[in-house]
Amino acid sequence: MKKLLFPTILITGVFAVVGSMKSIYVEGSDTMVSTHVISQNYSAKYKDCIDEQDFPENYTPSVDSVAVKRDWDITKVNASIQKYGKSMDSTVKSLNAIDAHDFIHKEFQRSKNILADSGLSEIRKHYHCEIMRICYDSDRSLNESAFGR
Repeated sequence: MKKLLFPTILITGVFAVVGSMKSIYVEGSDTMVSTHVISQNYSAKYKDCIDEQDFPENYTPSVDSVAVKRDWDITKVNASIQKYGKSMDSTVKSLNAIDAHDFIHKEFQRSKNILADSGLSEIRKHYHCEIMRICYDSDRSLNESAFGR
C-alpha cells in the first residue's frame, strides 16, 4: 500500500504543477486561437507611409535642376536645408513613433502644398523639394528602425 501511495501522490503533484502552467492541452479542439492583439496605433502607423508616388509631378530632387548657378543664395538655402535636416532628426528622436510619423507626414504635405503654387521661385522649389526628400528619408528610416525592433 505504501508503494502505491507515494507514486500516486507524486503523479498527482506533477499533474497539478503542469496543469497550472497550462502546458497540457486537454480541450477537444485542434485549432489554435491567437490571443496576440495588434494595437490599432501599430497597424495605422504603416499603412500611409510616404512613397515615391506621393511626390508631386513637378518634383525635381537634384540641385542641377535649379536654374540659378551655385551662388550665395543657393549656398544659404543648402545650409538652411542641412539645419532643417538636423532639426527634423532631433524632433523625430524626441517623439514616440506614432507622433514622429504624423509629424513627418504633416511636414511632407506642407511642402507639397507649397510646391503646388505656380509662382514659386526656383530656389524655393529647391528648398521644398529637399524638405520633402528629408521627410521621405526620415519616414523610411523611422519605419525600418521600428520594423527591426
